[in-house]
Amino acid sequence: MTVSPELETREVILPSGTLRLRLETATAPLESLLTYAVRRNPKRGFLFVSRVLGKHIPIAPEVAARTYRTLAAALPELHAPHFIGLAETATALGEGVFRAWLDGKPNPQSGQTRSGTFQHTTRYHTQFPLLLRFDEPHSHAPAHLVYDPGPAARAATELVLIDDELSTGTTLQNLAAAWLELHPHVLRVVLVSLTDWCPRRRELAESLGVQVDFVSLTRGELSFMPDPDWHPAALPAVVGNGADKTALLPAQSARYGHLTALPTLDTLGLTFHPTDRVLVLGTGEYQYPAFALAGVLAPGVASCLWNATTRSPILPGLAIRHTLSFTDNVSDGIPNFVYNVDPSAYSRILVAYEGACLPGPALMAALGPHAQAVRLSP
Repeated sequence: MTVSPELETREVILPSGTLRLRLETATAPLESLLTYAVRRNPKRGFLFVSRVLGKHIPIAPEVAARTYRTLAAALPELHAPHFIGLAETATALGEGVFRAWLDGKPNPQSGQTRSGTFQHTTRYHTQFPLLLRFDEPHSHAPAHLVYDPGPAARAATELVLIDDELSTGTTLQNLAAAWLELHPHVLRVVLVSLTDWCPRRRELAESLGVQVDFVSLTRGELSFMPDPDWHPAALPAVVGNGADKTALLPAQSARYGHLTALPTLDTLGLTFHPTDRVLVLGTGEYQYPAFALAGVLAPGVASCLWNATTRSPILPGLAIRHTLSFTDNVSDGIPNFVYNVDPSAYSRILVAYEGACLPGPALMAALGPHAQAVRLSP
């Protein structure tokens, strides 16, 4: 990875303050990887809005797939890994990197196909056995739950943790430390992100006491100088009610370490016209199946993009051109959002959901008459 001279530094003036970036390495021009917005969050006044993630900006599924392959190809040699993607933003990213790694070429000296396990963290309480919990300090909703993924995952000697962004590194450090406390046989931790701005990589590695690798699309340092005159609006409710969601969520799920079958048009009973302009919208933590469906649809229609709803409150402006607000679909009674989706740009909108988490009427009405809720979970 190289950085050309004109990419070495960036100064981004935001309503909330000034963001300064110094790039060390990058796989592509920074502007092709991300843009910027302002969080509605007093803990941190800036947000990197990824152009390759499929969470806040609709993208073609091949863009996401290319991201997964690039990160998977950059992983060190792994023998018995367990992958964990962070909710909610990186659930698809985590599963995508894991599946791309599985599909990659095995070590030619071994002649064996790859095997490993995957799960993502969650913010939903269920009756499934809970393994551990940890905090994401700068998040609007800090508490993460990790359910027991089973004996194969817990026997893994390598841990691969995946998030969209590494800023201080504290979140992934907290997860790694909690996992290592329960699994002292782990020999290696790999921290994977789209952007890595961590200023304390050596300190982080020393604190964990095992080999630590960092893999990302771009790497550098950042500083942020808040504007003292900027005062964000109060945060809406973002934490949820903590109720038992067992009846709403499917029993087979990536949050429990299950790699579920991907959707097909035949099983869903969907048909499309070659002139259709399609958006496939994931919901909250349920993102990867929506990406997979978009990938199936894309070759047969005029255009197909993929995006997802989120509980993250972001202020309008800069990278956020459109905002739809509605109540979540997992009975938490909190606001959720869709960013940068203009319903008039699409002739078909598929809202993918899991279990009994049917999207609410406010979202479906806002998306218009061409929107259809589609259950993709087993």
